[in-house]
Amino acid sequence: MPSKKTTPTTESTISNPRYRKTALALSGLLLLGSISTLVWLNSTSTNLPSVWQQTKTNNKSTATTATGNGLSATDSNSIASLSAEEQQLGANLQQRYGKKLDHPYWRLQTIEALKRYLMEKYPYDWLAKLKTMLKILFPEHYEQLLASLNAIESYNDWMAQLKHSMTFNSPEERTKAIWDKRLQLFGEDAKVIWQAQVKQEKVTAVLQQLDQSNLPLNSKIDRYVQTLKDVYGTEVTDPDKSQPVQQMEGLLTLNSVQEQLHSMPPEQRQQELRHLRKAIGLDEAALKRWDELDAERNQRASAGQSYMQERAALEKQYQGDTLKLHIQALQIRKFGAEEAQYIRNEEETGFFRYQQRQQIGIN
Repeated sequence: MPSKKTTPTTESTISNPRYRKTALALSGLLLLGSISTLVWLNSTSTNLPSVWQQTKTNNKSTATTATGNGLSATDSNSIASLSAEEQQLGANLQQRYGKKLDHPYWRLQTIEALKRYLMEKYPYDWLAKLKTMLKILFPEHYEQLLASLNAIESYNDWMAQLKHSMTFNSPEERTKAIWDKRLQLFGEDAKVIWQAQVKQEKVTAVLQQLDQSNLPLNSKIDRYVQTLKDVYGTEVTDPDKSQPVQQMEGLLTLNSVQEQLHSMPPEQRQQELRHLRKAIGLDEAALKRWDELDAERNQRASAGQSYMQERAALEKQYQGDTLKLHIQALQIRKFGAEEAQYIRNEEETGFFRYQQRQQIGIN
């Protein structure tokens, strides 16, 4: 679980009804995240490793002193053959990834870092340049890196074909095809490279089972939280190390859970919400703040339902500008002038926030 978010923050971030629906929790980590080469160049010390300094010093000479790569300073495949910027980038990459290259995930991160830089600088022959730099920078791991490079390029090409020309009968069939391709190209390393997705898929599978089950809500809560612990460890119930809001929404966005919550008396509904929040590690102070937020949301939802009913009645009585004036007055009376303006702006675009049923525990 990537970040900290323990209690209700502001209406604009977790409860404002302008936000129609929160995305499903536990969104998986991206394999190849965006890596900013310029940040590294500016933030990392400009001092190069000593062997690089020696090579740079001898760049204009005909000396054949061996570099740290076993290559001479005059060799076309030596550090000296790289530009100053490339040498600095290489030093940063060696420092950042040099000791991690036995791990397949970090090999791909290294490749991606160089690839993004070289595709911009050498758009027509970046691949050849990439292979050259990998050999210069990481000679001991070059064969592994080259194999990873060939695999990821084949995988990317296949994914492009999948996006534009392949069809599947179900999401499950598509997921299976993707995993088959990963295993074909990367072997068992695929499960390491896409470890975050493996974990997410385990949780998603349990959520799908819970959504289709007839278990009472408290049992669904217990099984869901136990699954999170099994997959992510006990830190998942430590609000300082997890993301409680997204964890809650992972369960609360299920249609069956919303149906169960809507069918309950208000007191029982609040007990179930407290059960979930306490199970994921929130303390009493946080639970009380959530109770208060729930009360505000319920009041707003009730006002919204009443607004839509009165609005429909006005539409039967008036037309044109007269109708518009009556609706504006109704919006101000129900929500206040500031919120009424937001609602008016939304409705002018065709979005009516109170047409949809409230998602209890979410908005």
